[in-house]
Amino acid sequence: MNIQKIGQGLSILGMLGIILSLLVDFLPGAKAGIQSVQILGIEIATVVLLIGAWALLSDATETINIKKNIRDLLDQILNLPILVWVLSGFLITYVLFFISPMFLNEVRRMHYFITYIPDRFPIGNDMIAVLELAKGWFFQEQSPYSTQFYPPFTYVLFAPLLLISNYPTLFLLFTFVGIGSYIFLTLLIPAKVFGKEKIPFVILLFITGLISYGFQFELERGQYNILTFLLCILALYIFHYHPRYRLFAYLLFSISVQLKLYPAIFIVMFVDDWRNLKSTALRFIGLGIFNFILLFAMGYKIFFEFMNSVSTQLSTPGWGWNGNHSIKAFAGNLAKDGLGVLQPNMLIWVQQNAELIANLLLLITVACIASGVLIFHLRKERGLDCYLLLLCTIGALTIPVSNDYTLSILAAPVALFLCGLPELKDTPNRFISIVLITSLAFAYSTTLIPFKYKPYYMNNAFLPLFIILIITTLLNFIRYKAAKASSTTS
Repeated sequence: MNIQKIGQGLSILGMLGIILSLLVDFLPGAKAGIQSVQILGIEIATVVLLIGAWALLSDATETINIKKNIRDLLDQILNLPILVWVLSGFLITYVLFFISPMFLNEVRRMHYFITYIPDRFPIGNDMIAVLELAKGWFFQEQSPYSTQFYPPFTYVLFAPLLLISNYPTLFLLFTFVGIGSYIFLTLLIPAKVFGKEKIPFVILLFITGLISYGFQFELERGQYNILTFLLCILALYIFHYHPRYRLFAYLLFSISVQLKLYPAIFIVMFVDDWRNLKSTALRFIGLGIFNFILLFAMGYKIFFEFMNSVSTQLSTPGWGWNGNHSIKAFAGNLAKDGLGVLQPNMLIWVQQNAELIANLLLLITVACIASGVLIFHLRKERGLDCYLLLLCTIGALTIPVSNDYTLSILAAPVALFLCGLPELKDTPNRFISIVLITSLAFAYSTTLIPFKYKPYYMNNAFLPLFIILIITTLLNFIRYKAAKASSTTS
């Protein structure tokens, strides 16, 4: 069967689905306004339409032999390495004997390790809050920005979930979407980018992140940072390795930005040729305009309320607990008690200059990211720059307000970064790199542990994140200098 014909059929089906979903309002007895069922129909039809468009963009001569494809798929599955099956057994055990009793128990509360993380009852607090706010807007026209600051498109996208009235089913859905997103983000994408050679790195980071405090916290709150970050990384992967489908990359990236805002920092990675500055500038401007328009998804009044809510959140990030690892929160906690290590005189100075310290840390963070962009430009190499990816991730985790459940997104960029480290042949750089990589691994591993079980001065995750930022920047400079020296001598 010709793939072009399949694409045409799916595209027509998708367009019809969108049209029919919109025309439901004109049926006798239909409720005025777009309802959750219609949004669900539009979303499903849009997915079908995009799949059809993807097929239409494929090679026109490509045909699909269903029997052969199924047979080839079975052969590939049967010939997978033993490690895959060992990992599959681990995942089954993980779901049955860890995820299930901890998060999916009958009492609807985190059942293991009391006070292991700051859990709330009932479990899935953030999921409940977002859906309640969406319900208030769709059914009673109540603004969600009295308590929240997520982009307006978030509530529109999650509107179909209002059709599921059963709370345990909703939490079950969020939990398994989170786990599935984590597998794609931290295992499948790094393995695809670097191949079999780097599998040990990928498996190590995958397993450590799987049992980490940040990932558990993400599931307990019913958050969706991993799904958001997966959409962002998929967008970057498609942009750099499948340029024919860049329209889909821009769409996925925009959805991720509209879900959480912080993926916007990764726009600096949507560059394939720094010499073509005009094309790059137009791409950035186009993405910026499109995402700005999406902020009006719930109307202009809600847009202004959203902007005011974000402004308030940034000016008063709230540093009442050490689970907020943003720059401002860290500076506030440092000024509060010096993290238990500062002398009285030094603490007084810090309290007087807390704002200066926060601005200095922000300046260093931005400078490190800018250095990554500059080296990305000077290297003039195509593909995903894993150094810049990790730098941008640290920026996304520390510049805005960021609670510890966002640490769940860190495993994938660290895995990609470690897989992308080159072998350095000269002895001085090799020794320095060993020290830096060991220190980076130590800093990363501390983010896997709940703050309750670390010394008080290490409670806040900003410090290890800042160490990772500095070390990544230094290793990036070492890589660039080594490559430049190698090209000069050759």
